[in-house]
Amino acid sequence: MMNKKLDMWKILPFPLIVIVLAIAPYFLSVYYLSLLRTVILWVTLSVSWHLFSGLTKYVALGSAAFFGLGLYFTAKVLNYWPVLPFPVVVLLAGLLNFAAALLIGLISLRLRGIYFAIVTFGISEIIRVVFQWWEIRITGTRGTYIPIFFSHQETYYSILITSLAILLLVTFLRKSKFGLALRMIGECEEAAAHAGVNTSIFKTIGFAVSAMCIGLMGASFTTRFTYLDTSIAFDSLYSFLPAVMTLLGGAGTPYGPVLGAVAMSLISEYLSVTYADIFLIILGVVLVAIILFMPNGIMGVVEKLRRAELSGKG
Repeated sequence: MMNKKLDMWKILPFPLIVIVLAIAPYFLSVYYLSLLRTVILWVTLSVSWHLFSGLTKYVALGSAAFFGLGLYFTAKVLNYWPVLPFPVVVLLAGLLNFAAALLIGLISLRLRGIYFAIVTFGISEIIRVVFQWWEIRITGTRGTYIPIFFSHQETYYSILITSLAILLLVTFLRKSKFGLALRMIGECEEAAAHAGVNTSIFKTIGFAVSAMCIGLMGASFTTRFTYLDTSIAFDSLYSFLPAVMTLLGGAGTPYGPVLGAVAMSLISEYLSVTYADIFLIILGVVLVAIILFMPNGIMGVVEKLRRAELSGKG
């Protein structure tokens, strides 16, 4: 009975958070709604990145390719086939990213460590350059106008619904045998293989699912724009920030990416508004300080304080 009560207290905050997020547009100004939307975006991208890279320790730096592919695909479909329902377009963008990541994973997951990180970032840049060439040389334009105008509320709910669906999927996968296999690969890939885990298949599918989630967020984020080009869609920040945010929060826990994304989003917003001219320099110094003094992230500090409190009581 006591355990059931404890489980209820653990679960209860999540429905309350969802309810608050659902009614947020009715009591927040446009600025704060935009800020909340940005926080939700980075939380989902960080959690999606962590599903593969955080569990397997294969640090992927190609998230911008999948985010941009989701954006561009959705923008083009809205231009040329506007009759398709928007949720269907978002799902198609996710499937396209899943297929693309399967192919990329088969090529790149033979590598490990820094080599894998460099290759994934390189592939992301190649995809960006290909789209840029295609826009200029083939279509004769430098970008894409999105013909449908989405209100602030429509943009917010598009991102929120997609985010909640992704978070539920990631939570389910983390607790499944699939998530266990990815964690085994992260702990010791050779031992996982000896235990009967087909590491190549699990790595490739894990990479593809992570890319699919990132692509879904890119597709839903199309509602934010009226015009799109390669510098917007394939911004390298989408590759680096999910990794940095996860490290800030603590890569060893499922809540680390969430805490890191929320903290980094709010810090970046404050610095960009208060110190517009030098905020990137300050942000860089803050990140270096975090890496030096908080190597295990926010959750590492919380765990250290908890152990200190328990030892004090003992």
